[in-house]
Amino acid sequence: MASLPDGTQDLSKRNQEVLKNILARRHFTSPKQLGPYRVLFNHPELAKRLERLGFYYKYEGTLPRDVFQFLVLNYAKHAGVEFIWRDHIAPAREAGLPDRIIKALERGDKKLGEPYGRVRELMDYAFRCQSIPKSLQDQIIVDFGMDGLLELVTLCGFYTMIGMINNCFDVGMPDASAG
Repeated sequence: MASLPDGTQDLSKRNQEVLKNILARRHFTSPKQLGPYRVLFNHPELAKRLERLGFYYKYEGTLPRDVFQFLVLNYAKHAGVEFIWRDHIAPAREAGLPDRIIKALERGDKKLGEPYGRVRELMDYAFRCQSIPKSLQDQIIVDFGMDGLLELVTLCGFYTMIGMINNCFDVGMPDASAG
């Protein structure tokens, strides 16, 4: 297994502050709750910058929370990243993603209803790095605005990167008992 050590150990004073700020921003009480960011802390500056972007997407982005969580779960199933799937089931339900959609993703069903079907279609183009058809792009802009369109596409890249970190370094699930 190609794991890396917990990068939150033996940090410089400056990087201890970075860690402390991330824990506070996410309302975590322990680095054991940080999942892939524990590995990323082997490169503290990278961890800091990626966490900021992840925080924006997860808590401050313009997409409706159910759509954000749909994208994350759809990516997790598409890419086989069990960590992300398991870590986002409860938040998806809390965000209002219907159980029927979660179950459809589990089964690999193609028919989801809107807006989830359009989001999945857009994701398919994004993961193939192909131009999005104008009609789909226009409808996504109607649904979520220009900011939402750009967030959907860039979220595909962000979660691909997080998925790579999780799977390439065998990141274990965050320790729920730690917080």
